[in-house]
Amino acid sequence: MAGNAEALLATLDRVTRLVDGSGFGPTVPLAVRERARGHALELVEAESSSAAGADAIARLAFTAEIFFAIAVDLAARPREARRLIDGIEQIAGVPRPALGREALRAPDLSQLPADLAIEVQLALLLAFTEVRAVSLWMLSPAGELRHVSHAGEFDPAAREGRRAASALMAAKDGPREVGTAVGIRIKRWEAPAAALLAHGQPARGDHRVLLLEAAVPVLSLILERDELLNREQRSGQSVVSSVERRLARLRFDLHDGPQQDVHLLAQDLRQFRDQLRPMIADDRNAHRVLAGLDDLEAQLVALDGDLRRISTAVESPFLAPGSLPQALKQITDAFAGRAGLEPNTRLEGDLTNLSESQQLTLLALIREGLSNIREHSDAKTVTITISSGGRGVEARVVDDGRGFDPESTLIRAAREGHLGLVGMHERVRMLGGRTRIESQPGGPTIISVSLPQWPPDQH
Repeated sequence: MAGNAEALLATLDRVTRLVDGSGFGPTVPLAVRERARGHALELVEAESSSAAGADAIARLAFTAEIFFAIAVDLAARPREARRLIDGIEQIAGVPRPALGREALRAPDLSQLPADLAIEVQLALLLAFTEVRAVSLWMLSPAGELRHVSHAGEFDPAAREGRRAASALMAAKDGPREVGTAVGIRIKRWEAPAAALLAHGQPARGDHRVLLLEAAVPVLSLILERDELLNREQRSGQSVVSSVERRLARLRFDLHDGPQQDVHLLAQDLRQFRDQLRPMIADDRNAHRVLAGLDDLEAQLVALDGDLRRISTAVESPFLAPGSLPQALKQITDAFAGRAGLEPNTRLEGDLTNLSESQQLTLLALIREGLSNIREHSDAKTVTITISSGGRGVEARVVDDGRGFDPESTLIRAAREGHLGLVGMHERVRMLGGRTRIESQPGGPTIISVSLPQWPPDQH
């Protein structure tokens, strides 16, 4: 087993060097490499079949983890992705469809915004199937077929693609060929919700159906989440505001209930101690009794502090007590103290009619933007603008720092688990708004958000 393990590790190292030396940019983080190596060795030890079978399983598991660590970056470079897949197949002996099934079934993509996650999944599907194009179609609530996204050489307006998607949605069986395309339906609650198609014949073996089926679960999850968010917007209800109302109720319940009870109990104990002191003054154990009462009072004081901390913890982590301008000033003052740079702040229009959810979202985005400026921008000036009008409210954070490429930075942050701006994108979207990031190397950088006017009864 030792010799087999050494040969396996040598193969895994060759795969890692292939990825790192591919020349398209990203390398595999060390933590990912070590974790993937550990998983591969565990599989070799645990597999009860032949040594060759255990080795094949371990190589597949390792290459899948390594590949997916950079899959989001690869999605923007289909040619490099295909060359890397070829190299992995040659070095590790992992068949293309086997690696494709593992990569396409990885659920990590669901952490990205829906449009970006779909784009990445389709790009990976294109690389593994080696077809001309892949496309995703969906039925609207009114039953109309609409193009969602595609990868490769594809014209959404062409009749051929729409006819293929329409035929697939109308079919009652599973995967099917439609002209030169192969497609599969993505079901939601046992009803056809979308059509996923691979257009054209692959250059090598035809594994289109196998890979389409692997891509369906993640795409289904992404579309389900997207539909739930859209439904929240259509109904005028916000998951965020609902949670915040519950947290506010909990704060009030803590303040009016247990906190008051503990405070009154501490007063009663203090009064009892004062009454007891002269009654036991001549007792030789008086000091021990009084000391015990002092300890009880100290425990009640500590309990009161714990309740206050819990009450504070369930408050919003972003919205400070007071009005929006006051909360914003606290954030900018904290930024100025850490970064040595005072932001220019402009407030325009009536900001008193914003819901708590809107205020939280605006302040959260501003805080995230300032945090990124302090850590990465090296800016000399920062301007924050919040303006409210008849159509809603808009906020902008502008800095003159070094700038960056938004798409690659967002993808890399998601891959590494840094989901600050990604989370803000989703939170804004839950309130029916839009987030936009404009930047380029050399700057400037503009992060903006627009939120629609909120119904008064939702404040």
